[in-house]
Amino acid sequence: MRLITLFVTGMLIQITLKAQLLSTVPQFIREGSSGVEITVDASKGNKGLFNYGNTSDVYVHIGLITTASSGASDWKYSKFVWATTNPAAACTSLGGNKWKFTIPGDLRSFFGVSNSFEKILKISILFRNGAGSTVQRNADGSDMYIPVYESGLQVRINEPFMQPTYTPIAEPVTRNIGDQVSINAVASSAANMAISYNGTVIASQNTVTTLTTVGQVNAGGLQTIFATATDGVTTVKDSLRFFVTGPALVAPLPAGVKDGINYEPGDTSVTLVFYAPGKNNLFVLGDFNNWTQDGKYQMNKTPDGNRFWVRIYPLTPGTEYAYQYLVDGSLKVADYNCEKILDPNNDNFISPDSYPSLKSYPTGKTTGIVSILQTAKPVYNWQVSNFSRPDKRNLVIYELLLRDFLGQPNWNTLKDTLSYIKRLGV
Repeated sequence: MRLITLFVTGMLIQITLKAQLLSTVPQFIREGSSGVEITVDASKGNKGLFNYGNTSDVYVHIGLITTASSGASDWKYSKFVWATTNPAAACTSLGGNKWKFTIPGDLRSFFGVSNSFEKILKISILFRNGAGSTVQRNADGSDMYIPVYESGLQVRINEPFMQPTYTPIAEPVTRNIGDQVSINAVASSAANMAISYNGTVIASQNTVTTLTTVGQVNAGGLQTIFATATDGVTTVKDSLRFFVTGPALVAPLPAGVKDGINYEPGDTSVTLVFYAPGKNNLFVLGDFNNWTQDGKYQMNKTPDGNRFWVRIYPLTPGTEYAYQYLVDGSLKVADYNCEKILDPNNDNFISPDSYPSLKSYPTGKTTGIVSILQTAKPVYNWQVSNFSRPDKRNLVIYELLLRDFLGQPNWNTLKDTLSYIKRLGV
């Protein structure tokens, strides 16, 4: 049996919020849209407000992502103070774990955007209780975002459904080969619309604002849905891709490899081995495949079912590559055998003095801790060439967490603080 997991490529920026975690009226929000309604369904996402008892104690924290923002966390024009109960931020309970917030007036007026050269790209939003201790977010714990569209004709795929992350990702959906996939697309104004599946037009209609059809999953590999709208002057497109996962190829481990990263001669390839008994299929996601599922990166399964392995090539010698394992289409984990990781929750506290040129986290491409591999690593230049290893039976072990002990958590500060600590070679 083969399963598919839906996902979206980075090219899909304008997303639908219909019938999922967030929904909006109107569907295509513009800078001049007045009375925008935003509804959250707390049974989705991280379920932070799911079954929250005090239905009158829900407020929004809301701001904008504009052309002046540096990234997802750089909210502009935030309206309300966190953990306060400003009546203007209050939400209306709709029952069934749903709350609605209405923006009075147009976006520029409400948020106070006076610079005519600054464009509004997204509305950034969280729903919370009055104390700010209970927060509704995306399933991965990230903030939620609603796209703001340019004027003119627009089109987007509404179904399969999407999550309102900064860089849009699809809601995970599984199907068997032979199953059908419901597809719905909408246009911002009446247009000639068409939907294609794997390069074949499967539905078209003229002078409409919505088009619905069904696609058939017939084979494994990468599948593509395109929605097109044209009004005779402008043609716009939206796309969604999903991957059909076939059964893992059963193959024994190559000779001499062990769990983790196995660097190969030539510094352009590695063999990754991951211990995951009881799992059905694993993929490697990383910088080398733009964090998307690809048949080339589906891991082989050993005959005993305990391990998965795959060769990754070609790699550029000396380049650091971030990667993760995708387990059974839903769980993303780092390689517990690697020597270096990137942590989106803690790396921002590492100063350049402590770790110069730290590799950036692949924000918007994945979530959670990721691993690092690097062929042709720089060789450390030992300054003490005649070091004699002490008898391990007479060692005194001194354990110290630099981050908690020092304001500037690096070895040089520790050496200056505790004179009896000496870093070898310094």
